[in-house]
Amino acid sequence: MANLEVYKEQLQKIRQYARENGITENEIDKALQNSFRILEKKEKKVNLCFIVKSMFVILFIIIVCFISFDKKFLVVMLMRNLQNSIYPGLKLIRKIAIPVIQHYPSLSELYDEWCILENPYFYVNDMDCWPCSVVHFIPDLTGHHISRSFNVGIPYIKTENFSDVRMKDIQELLWQNSEVFKTDAMKVFSNNKTYRNIQDVMEKNMDLNLSKNLYNHVTWRINRITAGRILRKLFPKPTDTPNWWEQSTEKFIFFDEPKSPPYSLPNPECSNIMIRCTTGTRLIKMIASSECSASCESFTVLLSAGKTLWYNWWYWRPVSFPALNSTTITISYMTSFC
Repeated sequence: MANLEVYKEQLQKIRQYARENGITENEIDKALQNSFRILEKKEKKVNLCFIVKSMFVILFIIIVCFISFDKKFLVVMLMRNLQNSIYPGLKLIRKIAIPVIQHYPSLSELYDEWCILENPYFYVNDMDCWPCSVVHFIPDLTGHHISRSFNVGIPYIKTENFSDVRMKDIQELLWQNSEVFKTDAMKVFSNNKTYRNIQDVMEKNMDLNLSKNLYNHVTWRINRITAGRILRKLFPKPTDTPNWWEQSTEKFIFFDEPKSPPYSLPNPECSNIMIRCTTGTRLIKMIASSECSASCESFTVLLSAGKTLWYNWWYWRPVSFPALNSTTITISYMTSFC
């Protein structure tokens, strides 16, 4: 209270001195307001310095922890958990970018990863293979919900009630949204050079006009938001997907004739993978990743229409084989979750 009285007294002296020297009341008020602004700026500078110093202290503590703790343990923990944090972060960035994309739609053409090549020499030293080493068979978990504590190294199968998706269904969807797919998702990979894009596959009725040797295989990769959203009409997200998993933009559809040769399934953006057979049959051989081949067994799964196979590509690198008794084209859909 005494300080406030002293402040008032000094303020009155300043005003009295100003009046005696011919300064108006408005000029006095402006001078006092400017002095308060200077004090506010100094206080902000002090707060900013405190924040910067705090960040440096936290960074120093993190560096000390990295140096002090077991490096092998830290690397394993980062490799197992960092992957699941990438996509939620990118999803947040994508939501922030939506208003910009809506205003400048041509920018969406820049979002593609066809130019990025997978590193064939990628290898994780001293990887913890315990999650897949305990697997001795592939369980059927139909009707079971996955908890956060579930071992992601265990591959499993589920039976779904979704209706079969045949070639004619994909054809209709493609013709109805031809402009979108021409722009966003036309490229395919195939062992038959006559299939240059997805339009060739649809127009030549691959399911009705089978080749003589029944060897044709086509991989269709979709990596654009609009095209992926349209495909959800035929390939919806599984209803029992854990709600803490986020679905990636990248999707694959595989078309295989009855004797289509074996091929390795791609490693999508996210490590938790779901492959659904919508029509036909394929054999999926679950091969342990190179880091875990000494600790984990290999298994074979018959994937028929209505079945889904879930696995994690940190531990498994599946290969798709033709089923012995298959007589029709097989259509499979793959997506991933972070």
